[in-house]
Amino acid sequence: MSSETLRDLTVHAIGGGWGQDVPDERHSEAVAVIRGTDIPRIAAGDLSSVPRRFETASKVKSRLLQPGDIVIEVSGGSAASGQHTGRAIAVSARTIEKLGGRVIPASFCRLLRLDCDQIDPTFICYQIQGLHLSGEIAAFENQSTGIANFQFTRFVETVRPGLVDIAEQRIASSVLQLLDNRITLLRETNATLEAIAQALFKSWFVDFDPVRAKMEGRTPEGMDEAAAALFPDEFETSELGEVPRGWMYCSLKEVCSIFDSKRVPLSGLERAKRRGPYPYYGAAALMDYVDGYMFDGVYLLTGEDGSVADAQGFPITQYVWGKFWVNNHAHVLQGERGFSTEHLALALRRVNIQPYITGAVQAKLSKSNMWRINVLNPGQDMANAFGMVITPLYEAVRANVEQAQTLSTLRDTLLPRLVSGQLRLPDAPVADEIAPGSPLQA
Repeated sequence: MSSETLRDLTVHAIGGGWGQDVPDERHSEAVAVIRGTDIPRIAAGDLSSVPRRFETASKVKSRLLQPGDIVIEVSGGSAASGQHTGRAIAVSARTIEKLGGRVIPASFCRLLRLDCDQIDPTFICYQIQGLHLSGEIAAFENQSTGIANFQFTRFVETVRPGLVDIAEQRIASSVLQLLDNRITLLRETNATLEAIAQALFKSWFVDFDPVRAKMEGRTPEGMDEAAAALFPDEFETSELGEVPRGWMYCSLKEVCSIFDSKRVPLSGLERAKRRGPYPYYGAAALMDYVDGYMFDGVYLLTGEDGSVADAQGFPITQYVWGKFWVNNHAHVLQGERGFSTEHLALALRRVNIQPYITGAVQAKLSKSNMWRINVLNPGQDMANAFGMVITPLYEAVRANVEQAQTLSTLRDTLLPRLVSGQLRLPDAPVADEIAPGSPLQA
């Protein structure tokens, strides 16, 4: 381990800025602002959450990010949530360019610029990630009103690079980046597969493109003759608008099953005692891993209590599979009568559920209100045909997720050994191109 601390290797360090959302005489510099909450999204290759703000020229001048700068979160997270503050990311020229060329850290973050002739910033970010994995990062936190604050000064005065030689640092970073880049590629592939599935659903069941093609005497595109023959060639009027002849809107309960009896919650204390390999889901997210499961298969989870709808009023859903546990804040659904669970998911994501939500303090979507939701039912044969088209897409999605999880486990196993020098790979290839989805070099 190096005898020099990060402070000894620091060229420039400064807190961030926030400015305001509209310009005035002082706040005239347009910039993108990286917040702590943006770091994991940027790590996954998603820059859409990074806000654009207007800051003063003097603040921008001293905070403008350069390639290789580290943005480190200094406030955020909480002990209760298990999320520590101190998340970090090394910013690349590519990310700066994609964000408009002028980027600063937010006021709850710090800019840390290291001497890149002596130290690899990406290696330091991996070392920080190792501290998060081990829980050692908590030693640099203090808790205030439920929000964790990061002791940046003590951190840079205490922490030393795990490897002294910069060539060895770059080799370790390269190995970890190769894994991260592969994980990012799998995630991007899944985003593409999901977009294809949504586009197909919209074409068949929203825009009715195949029906309109047949009305115009054209052969529907992108399907075989058997599937094309299932589409009618005219529309009829329903209570909810014009639909293809023979299709109808029906209650959600006509095309899915709901499983309530098995939804037994486990408290945080119980989950801590029952650590295991099976995912434990709440209304809107994966919450933990436990030693048992209640369901085994492909299901759709929708919020019942708390996290029910997003800001636009559409249901918060989780597409899950395999063996898992669900608490009592989520409905567990599965498609039936020709509807695949994936078809069900695509249909529900287009329904505004605000009219079906009750509860002034905590949003609730009861089972009886769920059954009031109407979905378009094209008939079992047509639903089966759509299921045959999208099933391979979601089989690939599931396989990609599982491969990404395997690679993530491998990365997290190798990371502490690589950054400490316990595992050395002198002949490891150095990645020439760092993908924008790498969690530590974006």
